[in-house]
Amino acid sequence: MLRHLFRVLCAGGLTVANLGASVFAEDAVAVLITGPLAAKVGERVSFEVEIVNRSGRPLDKLRIVDYFDKGYHHEASVSPIEQKGTIDLAAGTSRRMTLDFLLDEPGRQCHRVEILDQAHAFMGGATSCVQVAAATPSAFGAAVVPSAVLAAPIVATPLLAAPPLSVPPVGAAVPLVAPASPPLTASAPPAAVSAAPSLELGLTGPSEVMADSVAEYVAVVRNTGIAASGPTTLEFIWGEAYVPLEASDGYTLGTSAVSWNLPSIDPGAQLRRQINLRAQSPATYRKAPSSRSCVRSVLSGMVGGVMVADESCVMIRSNTPLPRSPREAGLRLSLADCDDPVQAGSATKLVCTVSNNGTAPSGRLDLVIVLPDQARLVGDPTPSRVRIDGSNIAFDSIPSIAPGSHTAFELSYRMPIGSVAKATAIASGAEIDGSFESTCTTTFVAP
Repeated sequence: MLRHLFRVLCAGGLTVANLGASVFAEDAVAVLITGPLAAKVGERVSFEVEIVNRSGRPLDKLRIVDYFDKGYHHEASVSPIEQKGTIDLAAGTSRRMTLDFLLDEPGRQCHRVEILDQAHAFMGGATSCVQVAAATPSAFGAAVVPSAVLAAPIVATPLLAAPPLSVPPVGAAVPLVAPASPPLTASAPPAAVSAAPSLELGLTGPSEVMADSVAEYVAVVRNTGIAASGPTTLEFIWGEAYVPLEASDGYTLGTSAVSWNLPSIDPGAQLRRQINLRAQSPATYRKAPSSRSCVRSVLSGMVGGVMVADESCVMIRSNTPLPRSPREAGLRLSLADCDDPVQAGSATKLVCTVSNNGTAPSGRLDLVIVLPDQARLVGDPTPSRVRIDGSNIAFDSIPSIAPGSHTAFELSYRMPIGSVAKATAIASGAEIDGSFESTCTTTFVAP
C-alpha cells in the first residue's frame, strides 16, 4: 500500500549514501567524492574529491566549502570549513584534493562538498557517508580492525588429508619405539563456518518520462543466503527534478529522501518498497528541452557495515516550447531624448518605444528605465503607474504587444550640474530568453 507524502520537500542538495562517487550533469561543476564505505570510531578516513568544470566555459574564483556531521573531527575547525583561497578552472578541466577526518562517534556520518562562485551561487556539490561502528575492545585493549577486513568474505579452508595409516599384519610383533619428542596433543576440531545471509538489492524505474507525469520506482531486497537477515534500512534518494507523492507504508521522510526500517528477511524471501515521484520541467529548459535525473536506493545496516546500492536514471522531457530570444521574437526597444543639449537645471523628456516586429504576440513584458546618478524626476511618467527605487523607474507589467504594434513610455528628468548623462531602458519577459536594452545620452550644459 502506498501512503501520500504530505510534506513538500525543498529541492536542495542531495544526500548520497556511500555510492563511492556521485555526480550530477545538470550542475556547472561536477563533484566526485571517493572514500570508504565503513570504518570504526578512532580511525582516520580520507576522501578524494575531484572537481570538474562541465559548464563549457572558464570558471574563476570558485570557493570550496565542506559541511560535515558532528561524528567527524577535523583538525582545522568545526563544520563548515572553507578551503583556503579560490580555484580557477578552464572548460573541461578538473582539480583534485584530499579531505581527512578523524571519526569520533558511531553511526552514519556524512559530509558534503559544495562549490560556490563569488556571488555565493551554487555551482555543484556531492555528499558521501560512512557507516561508523564502535571500536571493539579486546583483552589487550581496544583494537581497531581495518574496514577492508570487516567487509572481506568468509572463505572456508579445506582440511588437509592425513597420510594413510600403516597397519601391521595380524599376529606380527609391533616394536615399541620411544618417542623422540613429547606426544602431540589432539587439537579441537575446527569450528564450522556459521551460515550468513546474503542480501541483494535491485531498483527499477522508467527510462523516460514527460514533465509533470508520475514516475514509479520499486526496490526489491532479496535474501539469497541460507540464514535469515537482521534488521536493515532501505533509503531512496532523488534530485531536484522530482517532487514526492506517495510511498509504501512505514516510511520516514527526509530532505529529498525517504527510508524504511526493514524487518528480518528469511532465506529465499524478498521485500518490496515503492516511491512515486512527479517529474518536473528541467530547470535548464531554456538551453535544452530535456534533462537526465537519477534515483538511488541504498541498503545499509548489514553485518560488517557493508552497504548495497543501485541506481535508476531517467530522461525527463518537456513539451514546453523553448523561449525565443528578443531578436527571434522580433522585439525592438528604442530610447530617445526630445531635447539635447539642455541647460543644467532644466529638464529633458525621454521617449521609450517597445515594438513587436515579429509574427506572434510578445507576451507580458517588464520595463525599467535607469536614470543617471543625481538625476531628478520631473512630473509624472506616462503611464503613471511606476515603482521608483533610487534611480530605477519600473513601469507596471506591459500587456502583450500584438505583431506589428508598439507601446510608448515617457518621462522627464533634470540634472543639477553640467555633465553628459546616460539613461538606459531594459525590457524582459517570462516568455523571452534574456533581456534587451537601449541607451540614450543627453548633454547638460553648465550655465
